[in-house]
Amino acid sequence: MNESDRPEETTPSGPRRGSWLIAFPEGASALVLFALMAMTCIDVIGRELFGTPLDGATELTQLMLGVIVFAILPSVCLREEHVSVDLLDLWYPERLVPLRQAVLNAVMAVALGFVAWRVWIIAGLTADYGDATEFLEIRLAPINYFIAALSACGAAAFVANTVRHARAALSAPAAKDAPDDRGTA
Repeated sequence: MNESDRPEETTPSGPRRGSWLIAFPEGASALVLFALMAMTCIDVIGRELFGTPLDGATELTQLMLGVIVFAILPSVCLREEHVSVDLLDLWYPERLVPLRQAVLNAVMAVALGFVAWRVWIIAGLTADYGDATEFLEIRLAPINYFIAALSACGAAAFVANTVRHARAALSAPAAKDAPDDRGTA
């Protein structure tokens, strides 16, 4: 379902309160992506021209990819821009779309909340054990805590979507039963 195909009440619109909470992680993700691109270029040039690859590039690439994905996750969840399959949308009644979206977002909030909880526990274990990357010895606990926190933010975004869609589902029948404002002449 494309953005233009969605009913108006199910699409987030307009400036939102706390939009910096979305802009900051998106900017951070873009900055890390740029750093990853620059590091990869330096690594390839060093490997091909000088025969000396950048030390720790593999470890940094793995860590940066994790930061990029989880920094952008709450924004993707809030805007519902994640990958979806719309096999049944042609046969699904339009009036039930807000209800379906509320249920799906509630399920995803629970699932991502569970992921956040489990990753937080793993982050605690990596902190206790002092786990670090093999070559550069970068501590893994802060990155695991970051992933857990941003997963929890993604779950909160799904909760916000659930509330928004539930309100749309509850108000949809009332809007259809209301008299027509256009008047009949």
